[in-house]
Amino acid sequence: MENASEKLKGIYTRLFANKYYIFLFGFIIITLPSLIRGFYLHGQESYFYYRISDFIINNGIPNYDFLSFGGRAFLYNLGSSLFLVLTNLLGIGLNNLLVFLPLVFGFLSLILFYNILKFFKFSNNILSFACYILILSPAFLYTFTQFTSFTVPLFLNLLGFFLITRKKIIFHYLAFVVYLILPMFRFVHILFGLLILLFYFYKIEKLKKFLPYSAIILLTIYLNNLFVGFGLDIIPHSFYELFFDFGGTYGLSIFLLFLAFFGLTKLWAEKYKHLFYYLFFVLSILIIALNIKYLIYFNLILCILAALGLRHIYQLKWSSKLIRNLTVMLLIIGVLFSGLSFLIENSKKDVDDNLYDALMFLKSRTSPRGVIFSHEKYGIYINTISQRKNFIDFNYAYAPRLDLRLFYLDKIYYSRDLTKVLDIFKEFRVSHILITPEMKDGLVWNTNNNGLLFLLKNNPDNFNLIYNNNGYEIWGIS
Repeated sequence: MENASEKLKGIYTRLFANKYYIFLFGFIIITLPSLIRGFYLHGQESYFYYRISDFIINNGIPNYDFLSFGGRAFLYNLGSSLFLVLTNLLGIGLNNLLVFLPLVFGFLSLILFYNILKFFKFSNNILSFACYILILSPAFLYTFTQFTSFTVPLFLNLLGFFLITRKKIIFHYLAFVVYLILPMFRFVHILFGLLILLFYFYKIEKLKKFLPYSAIILLTIYLNNLFVGFGLDIIPHSFYELFFDFGGTYGLSIFLLFLAFFGLTKLWAEKYKHLFYYLFFVLSILIIALNIKYLIYFNLILCILAALGLRHIYQLKWSSKLIRNLTVMLLIIGVLFSGLSFLIENSKKDVDDNLYDALMFLKSRTSPRGVIFSHEKYGIYINTISQRKNFIDFNYAYAPRLDLRLFYLDKIYYSRDLTKVLDIFKEFRVSHILITPEMKDGLVWNTNNNGLLFLLKNNPDNFNLIYNNNGYEIWGIS
């Protein structure tokens, strides 16, 4: 009986650790949201990159964006947009690129991640667990189930590092090309690239080889700064945004962190042997404090630590095998639950038919000079679909009068002072207001008679309801 059990366990382990099953599982998970919601543009960033790339294709690189924040200097990072513009020359179509590139790059990134771990001679169990945890992590799914600012540079970072680890010199030349491209993206991507290169050359005791790569990256950063501008991207954030389970968009899973903690304790058993790992870990935490988006890179490291932690927990001395197995199963289910929760949420169309109709109404019935006021969640859709100016959107970096806008935002939402609200609208040239059911259902208000909603209903001389369909309202300002 015991031999049969061991045989079944061996078969199961071989299947679980088979790279083709890992890749197949990853491909299914990455494509699942698109299969459910349809192969449409999804997410604010996808719509943003569609608008910017389409403008560059038709008009060249502008100096000014007339739509975002009512008008602002064109200080966006051009890496992803230029990549889309150049790839569009293949005749695939910008819309198709934005839909399918994340799926392709996600699948290729998984293959690169697998082969990088294999190069470092991780055991089959650790390697396979790390890959499965990565596939189910919200940060990875966020990056590759829709087009984001990380979709291209994360893939390039993994590709560059993979090429560095190859023996043939031709791969090293190709790696140089990759690292020449990387500085076209924001500093957080370059920083991760430099850190993993430093880690690698330190590990193989060839730090001198790190200098040419760091020099070429720094030179390209300088040239990039001369022509298109460059930013450090310091992004403030709340503690809760760090965790997906607490409501973060691409935050870390609590179960992943728990497993990663045990992975660190396993490394700490050998103390100073892994000093550079600890330094890398601490530096990553400091970077996250400045830019929460670095979580997407930090997630790669945590997935490896989590796999080590899972094996460490399994190998601890337990008084009961049943308790051990139940504990391990609970942790695996926790990781699985975080991934499935993200997939369920991400499978919904963020621009449904009702919202699309309202946005098209704005396009056809409002002046291009006016500013549309709504929640920042809809700012990019107002720009891209309605082709109208917004009051605010997610692109906070270098936004004009940002602090004042955020201060006024709360005043507009919750104040019943008609004079004050109208003065703000006049100052920022707001001509129309878009209200959605989600805004009235907790995104902004919890009651139908709060702040701005009260003013809209009780001041017909100042506000005119010009569109009302399934809870989507558009109000004109007199």
